[in-house]
Amino acid sequence: MLHKLICLENLQIGTVYFSAFVVNLDGGNTGFALFINQENDPIFIFRKEKKNEVSFHVNEDQFFWIVRNSQFTAGERQSFFAEFVEFLRLMEDKVSNYVFKREKLVRFTNSRDIVRYKYLYLTGELN
Repeated sequence: MLHKLICLENLQIGTVYFSAFVVNLDGGNTGFALFINQENDPIFIFRKEKKNEVSFHVNEDQFFWIVRNSQFTAGERQSFFAEFVEFLRLMEDKVSNYVFKREKLVRFTNSRDIVRYKYLYLTGELN
């Protein structure tokens, strides 16, 4: 179970409302989580799993919900995804500097996974 500690920022992109929080995880560890539309579970969470390394996890059910429910054109989706990546990059920078100062942060925005999620969102193909 995680507890929201500090709200870093909120942003609406298309019809999805994103909220970025510093969170307290089980065991007293601190993490970073990105929530959508008042969901209790985060769509993205960054937590320390190895010594000196913080990695991310994506809630694919929530991501797939966004893909399935998007009624926007390919051009609009492209714009929204770019806005989302910029927002997440800014949040990754903040938590890297303030929460995970001594750890290496494995960033979603620099990972290969971003290519896959971008393709899924832009095409709407979930197969």
